[in-house]
Order: sequence, then C-alpha cells, then structure tokens
Amino acid sequence: MKTMKLAFLFIILPAIIINAEPLFNIKLSKLQKPPSTDVNVFDYATHSKKVALNKYSKYINKRNINRRHHRRAQNTIFIKDEQSDLEYYAKLTIGGQNFNIILDTGSSNLFVPNINCISTTCRNHNLFDPTKSKTFTAAGNPWEIKFGIGSASGITGIDDIQIGNLVAKQQVFGLANVMSDDNINFIPDGVLGLAFDNLNTMNTSTLVSALANNNQIKPIFGFHLSHASNFDDQGTFTLGGVDQTKFTGNINFNKIFYPTPVTVGLWEISLDDAIVNDQPLSFIGRSAIIDTGTSNILIPEADAAELHSLIPGSQLVTDSNNTSAYIFPSNSTVIVSFKFGGVIYSIPSKDLCLMPLDPSTCVSTILPIQILDATTWLLGTPFLKNVYSVFDLTNKRVGFATSS
Repeated sequence: MKTMKLAFLFIILPAIIINAEPLFNIKLSKLQKPPSTDVNVFDYATHSKKVALNKYSKYINKRNINRRHHRRAQNTIFIKDEQSDLEYYAKLTIGGQNFNIILDTGSSNLFVPNINCISTTCRNHNLFDPTKSKTFTAAGNPWEIKFGIGSASGITGIDDIQIGNLVAKQQVFGLANVMSDDNINFIPDGVLGLAFDNLNTMNTSTLVSALANNNQIKPIFGFHLSHASNFDDQGTFTLGGVDQTKFTGNINFNKIFYPTPVTVGLWEISLDDAIVNDQPLSFIGRSAIIDTGTSNILIPEADAAELHSLIPGSQLVTDSNNTSAYIFPSNSTVIVSFKFGGVIYSIPSKDLCLMPLDPSTCVSTILPIQILDATTWLLGTPFLKNVYSVFDLTNKRVGFATSS
C-alpha cells in the first residue's frame, strides 16, 4: 500500500471583531504565506479517535443540574478559522489579558495557560500573569481535565472575564500549570466550554451561564462557522440571541435527548436518519452529540460501513496498526445529509473530504469510530459549517437553520 501523506494548509481568515445590535464589520486579515505540514492519514485517524475518546471519557456518571436563566441583550463575536476549517476560536480577555480560545459545545470548563506553566506547549502561547491583573484573586483549588487535543491541570483563579463587550465579574477559571504537547502547533491557548453547568469540574458555572444569571444576556447562543475556501465568509458566535444575517428561513429546534445517563449535560439530540444522494439509510434509534470543538464526524463502525457503501467508489483502508478510514474519488459529487426533527440538512462533497490522499482520492471526514455506544454519533464542524446552529439552555434544545 502506498504511503498516505498529505499537506494541511494553515489558514487564518477573518480578524475578530465585537459588536452589539446592529452588527458591524471591520477589515479581514489573512495569513499571506501559510505553511504546510505533512500528515499521515492513518496517524490522523488514530489521533482523531484518541481525541474523541479522551474528551468524552469524562462524561461518565455525571448528573444534570438545572439552572435559572434570564433574558437581556445580545452580542456577536466574530471568530477565526484555523487549518482549513479544522478549528474555530475567538478572543477572550481575562484580567485585561488576551487569549485565543476554542469555542467548545462538547465541554464546560474554561482554562488558559498559567505564567508558571512548565510544559513545552506553553512556550508559544499566551500566558496568564496574575501580577498584571488588578482584579485577580487566587482560589488555588487543584483541577485536571481531559479535552479534545490533550489534557491539562493546575489551579483555579478568579477574575473578570470579557468576551465581546460582555464582562462576567469575578468568574472562576482554570490556570493550567501543565498542558500536554498536543496543543503545541495550534494557535488557540485554551478552551471555553459551552455545554451545561453540571459538566464543569471547577465547581462553577460556565461563562454563558454566568452572563445569563447576571441578566446580561438571554440564555441562548448561535454559531455560523465559516468556510476557509470562501474569503468573504465571516464566522460569528452570538451570545444572547442569533445573527439574523447568517441564515434564512426558520430555526427548527430539537429537544435534548439522553438515551443513557452517560451524556447528560451535553448537547445531544435524536437523529432521524442519514441520507446519501437522496437514498435514506433507515437508521433507527440514533442520537447525535453536537460539538463545535470536534473537527470530524465520528460514527460507529457498522453505521459508517453502511453509509459509505452508498458512496460510489468508496472503500475502507486499514494500516498495520488496525486504524481505518474511508476513501472516495475526489471528483465525487456525493451529498450526505442528516435528518433532524423531520428536516434534512446536507453536506456537499467538498466538505466530506477531510484531506486529499492524492490528486484523485479523498479521505472521508466521516470516520468509523465508536465513541460511547453503537447508536451515538458525534457531529462536528463538517456538518455545523453547513448550517446555522442555535443552543438554547433554558429549553434544553438545539436548533438548525439554512446558512445564508
């Protein structure tokens, strides 16, 4: 079997801006000479599996906690896109210090690297310096978590946290003294968790809950994830409402659905079915975790096999370490769709190509990986960048609309 090597282009598209109603824009910025890195396909598939298993291992035996929320204004933050839609992040300010933060609906913790961080990955990231903040208080409670691309541990601190023009006063957050080196080549410094409060392991509410509980925003937020291939496509993260300029038609909502206690606290909804080129697969009893912090679509092996069997020219390839991925012709015009609440949402063939294997072959972004059980799917950015997504904490539901 030929060696599967390919190149990632590291692309940064729009500059972050903040705004309140009405929305306004500023000039975009773009990396002029993006570097590239060789990546082995099977190594990447193995990495994706490790990331997902690492991230979701912490959701076992958790309990849901209901919170009160209030309604107020909305604020839109423009977000950046790294590595050709693999990762999205925004600016966050803690104690007057700026950080690039992954916006992650698959977790609930907020953390950034500490000035005392001893890990190699901290050397090329923004570090929080308590001596530079007049509002910082040391809480000092130890914590450790696993997140998408690694792990981190440290102590908690308390400070004023700003996102857009919204400020959460004296919010608990994590200061990482140790971070795994998985993050060393990525721009984001830390993670902002956007799942429910009960999954926060630092004995505090999430940043969104804190803003809602202080009557600063409605307990709802929306995403438009941009396409790196479209320079004019501006990604937005809207707190307290939705960005009306980024979708057309109605937002169709789906109540959160927890088939087992394992995923309570995540944005998990019932999945009606999957469709390939207008042919339904007739899946029954599936659910999907909606995760902005995951760069692939991960589904159990049997479901992945059935889905790819309807993609002309698709085949499963496996390396010596038993890591598998599907490939299909790069000139394919296949359209894969997912059905939620009776509404069908499509993913074009260009977004099904995780990476080119060679000029004529693509690696499928739908990876055959079972994360939790044989009926649970994980839908990340390849799906979410083709819809406008809305997360409603009060009514515990996820909504989708057609991106404009």
